[in-house]
Amino acid sequence: MKIIDEKGRLFGKLNLIDLAVILVLIVVVAAVGMKVFGNDAVEAVTSEKVLLTYEVVCQDVPENVAEYCEAHVGGQLLSSGKLLNAYITGCRSETVVTPQGSRVDLYFTIEAHTTFSTTYAVGSQEVRVGKEHLVKTSDIEVEGIISGLEVSADD
Repeated sequence: MKIIDEKGRLFGKLNLIDLAVILVLIVVVAAVGMKVFGNDAVEAVTSEKVLLTYEVVCQDVPENVAEYCEAHVGGQLLSSGKLLNAYITGCRSETVVTPQGSRVDLYFTIEAHTTFSTTYAVGSQEVRVGKEHLVKTSDIEVEGIISGLEVSADD
């Protein structure tokens, strides 16, 4: 028995073009499945739930913005238009006098429930000391640098 007969069918039953189309469909379905479910499945198996408490220092903030941020502690963080399981738990301002004049620095304390697989992340932002961080809620958006980080198990 020939593998491919005179009509171009595999084992006399399946056309080679049909076989190629079926294989392409299987690859596409597998790729879409990995894209949709793959990262969540891998993360669920390889990650641990943690509570991050970190401080973000925002330098040279306008005074009225600093006053507003201090009055609105408790805001829930946003990332890409989605609410995160992360909240501003504290905010204080400090006036710094320099030879060039004075400036207002803000110190945010943030608590975030997240997972750790290879890095800590809150939304789309990595959380590491020294890294820039956007503190964004529905009514606040201030950029700063992470100055402290504590990690504990999330119950």
